[in-house]
Amino acid sequence: MDSDPCDLPQDTTDLLTGKVTAPAPVKESDKPVDCYFVYGTVSNQVSLNADPVPSPEVQSIARVEAARFNRTCRVFAPAYRQVPVPGLPIVLAGFTEPLAVGYDDVLSAWNDYLAHENNGRGVIFIGHSQGTFMLRKLIREQIDPNPQLRNRLVGAFLMGGDVVTMRGSTVGGDFANIPVCSRRAEYSCVTAYSTNIRYPTLSLFGNSSLDLLGSQRFGLASGPQFQVACTDPAVLSGSDQPVGVTLPSAPYSFGFISVLVGYMLPPEAWPTSLSTWTTSRARGVGSCEDVNGYSQYHIRMINPQPINEIPLFDTHVIDVNFGLDRLVDIAAEQARSWQADTR
Repeated sequence: MDSDPCDLPQDTTDLLTGKVTAPAPVKESDKPVDCYFVYGTVSNQVSLNADPVPSPEVQSIARVEAARFNRTCRVFAPAYRQVPVPGLPIVLAGFTEPLAVGYDDVLSAWNDYLAHENNGRGVIFIGHSQGTFMLRKLIREQIDPNPQLRNRLVGAFLMGGDVVTMRGSTVGGDFANIPVCSRRAEYSCVTAYSTNIRYPTLSLFGNSSLDLLGSQRFGLASGPQFQVACTDPAVLSGSDQPVGVTLPSAPYSFGFISVLVGYMLPPEAWPTSLSTWTTSRARGVGSCEDVNGYSQYHIRMINPQPINEIPLFDTHVIDVNFGLDRLVDIAAEQARSWQADTR
């Protein structure tokens, strides 16, 4: 694209401290690995499957969730026929064929990337929400059973989409061979969690026994013998300092998602500054907790601002961006470790 939303500069203003950072850009040729990003449910189109085009809301989510990783990786982000926001209730009610249509696009794009762009490079997968659903299936069917491709797996950030393992294990469930991450600098593993501010009594996320997302109908693991993964980013990054919400300063394209963010984060619905990126004044810490049968990453605000949860969705909209730089640091450390071991 002429103006690639994944190529944002990294200058950032922290609204709490007033500190401005502006790291130099990294040349594409100097990036050690690639990222394959599949975005979540963002399309405003009224249909069961959105047109596979980089619409304004698709470009916005690429900036919000993928562009921060561009110092470590070349970012590949396929436009696919996702289930748009208006079609989501029909899919959640049990009609999963539109998900299969979207997955065909994601798989086709992955095969095209392998054939023309990969050339043996390491890959970090990034997904959220519906994007995590797509990547659970892609990794389960294409990467996990293939030793050659498993060796190229640097890491996977599969947020807000109920990755599961066998109870008491780091494997099983979705992936037989690829574990969820459990220690700092571990690579070829999966980072996954959904967030909340209040312990849920009923949620779409975190309880494999309920499977309200319909994982089983989409050919993914689900059931009481499995547990939903929650990998603590403080442990994986080696930093337990309070973190904020980091977002591009430019406003999100108007639509369902921008309205939800405005509802969740009043009065500073969208942190903004003169920098390309802004980190909110609010700060919080978190931990993986299993409460009421839900395994989620529970956030406790230290320097608070009001956060409204969305019924059934908890704080789903900020799964990636709460502590975004911590996830970026994990990815960079994984890339260094993978490179050191594969040279």
